[in-house]
Amino acid sequence: MRRRTRKLSIKMKILLSTSFMMVCLFLVLGVSFYKSMERNMIAMGVEQAQVAAKVAVGKVDASVADLQPGDEETENYERLLYSLREAKSTCNMAYLYTLSTDGSQVFYGIDTDETDARNAIGDVFEYPYEELRPVFEGEMYVQDYIDSTEDGDLITVYIPVLDGKNRVAAVLGSDYDASEIVERLNRIRLWMIQISIIGVLIALVVIHLIIRTITSSLWKVNQKIYELVNSEGDLTQKLQVRTGDEMELMADNVNALLKYIREIMLHISDDSNKLNESTKIVFGNLTSAGENVMEVSSTMEQMSAAMEESTATLNQIGESVGEVYTNINYIAEKAETGNHLTKDIKEKAQKIYDYAEEAQDNAHTVVMRLADSVNEKIKKSKSVGEINRLTEDIISITGQTNLLALNASIEAARAGEAGKGFAVVADEIGKLASTSANTASQIKQISAAVIGAVEGLALEAEKMLQCMEETAMEGYRKLLSTSQGYREDAENIHGMMENFAEDSERLEQAINDMKDALQSVSTAVEENARGVVNVSEVSAQLTESMRDIEKRADLNKKIGEQLAAEVGKFKLE
Repeated sequence: MRRRTRKLSIKMKILLSTSFMMVCLFLVLGVSFYKSMERNMIAMGVEQAQVAAKVAVGKVDASVADLQPGDEETENYERLLYSLREAKSTCNMAYLYTLSTDGSQVFYGIDTDETDARNAIGDVFEYPYEELRPVFEGEMYVQDYIDSTEDGDLITVYIPVLDGKNRVAAVLGSDYDASEIVERLNRIRLWMIQISIIGVLIALVVIHLIIRTITSSLWKVNQKIYELVNSEGDLTQKLQVRTGDEMELMADNVNALLKYIREIMLHISDDSNKLNESTKIVFGNLTSAGENVMEVSSTMEQMSAAMEESTATLNQIGESVGEVYTNINYIAEKAETGNHLTKDIKEKAQKIYDYAEEAQDNAHTVVMRLADSVNEKIKKSKSVGEINRLTEDIISITGQTNLLALNASIEAARAGEAGKGFAVVADEIGKLASTSANTASQIKQISAAVIGAVEGLALEAEKMLQCMEETAMEGYRKLLSTSQGYREDAENIHGMMENFAEDSERLEQAINDMKDALQSVSTAVEENARGVVNVSEVSAQLTESMRDIEKRADLNKKIGEQLAAEVGKFKLE
């Protein structure tokens, strides 16, 4: 519901102020006009009273001064009284009388009053001599105002009566009847009041019409603003005010403001829709990315387990190499023992000298070839073995991770400011995946080389055993069977055993190198395992970050929906 104004409205304020000003204006004008009319009419009445007094004084002669108390019945008195009463009637006088003085008091002479209150000759006048001294000295006194008394509204004139020598014989007092003037002034005052009231009413009506025109325009502006404030605004409408004054200018400015607000609302509406669509896309991509990160985390866990298995396998290989090393030591010891024994059978081995020499040469050739082959394979055994399949899996996963990081970077760029944190995480994942791919490729190469070396070593070891089985053991059997006849060849066998001991030492050194290589490979595998664990931890952190981004994206979605709802309260098209 629309709230009413708590104080006076603009219309009422203007009406009250203008009413007060109009009342004051008409009051001032009325009073001024009335005072002017009053002055003019009083002046006219004074002039008439003065003229009437002059006319009346022409009816009196100096004989009036000779009247004494009791002369009311004399002919002179009657004549003068008749003349004065005629002048009184003709000149509209209320009272007309003559006055005389003894120098200290003033006395009535002839009083034209026809009532019982008429003063007789010699009655004392109510005003002292001092007030009338100038008149008795020859000056005429004319009252310049209307004196409202119980006897009526009067203008008093005192005019001296002169004798033949221009001496003051008496004073003629005239009270001019100004009741008509007062009545006319009262009518004028009443007319002025009526005219003022009518003028105020007409002015109020005119002002009301003017204010109504102004306030109607203000009401239109206020109505539009009220509709906007209370979510009922139609921004497509315009104020139709054609008054040609400031109100039309105000309405045009309000229309311009409404147009500007409408354009802003349209932009906000479009942007909120785009924000909602973008938020939906980001939300969906975050969900997909979260699933992919979960898959990467699962794969990293599998890789970690595979690395642990590889480490265990390498440990087993190390143990096997240790056993081989022990056996080689045992063989070396046996060779040393055989060297001593050959001294005892030197005489018995003479007969098989030629055969033993040939067998020695063959065995020497085979052993040298085996030694060279083993040394060559040992040099290659510094890479990791049996992790080729795992490195291929790592390369495949890092490829998928690179693709996921690229997609995440693209989506983060689309998200703008809100996706900066996600872009940094995606970039770090991409770098980590690239590093993992390079490391996995190196591991793959090393493991392939080690696998080849181990396979070659196994093959050559097999050949060496076969050679020993076919050559040395057969020679030993022949040597045992012909030991009685080949005593002279024992010395050659002794030399062969010395060579065999030397070869055993070289083989022991090669095994030591293989142990070092296996240790390096094991260390590399452990480092890779730690790297996989770090990747898993980063994936977990990435998952948590994506969840936080997902929450913020959902919050942005809600904000966009609220913004669209607020904009939807306005009619824009």
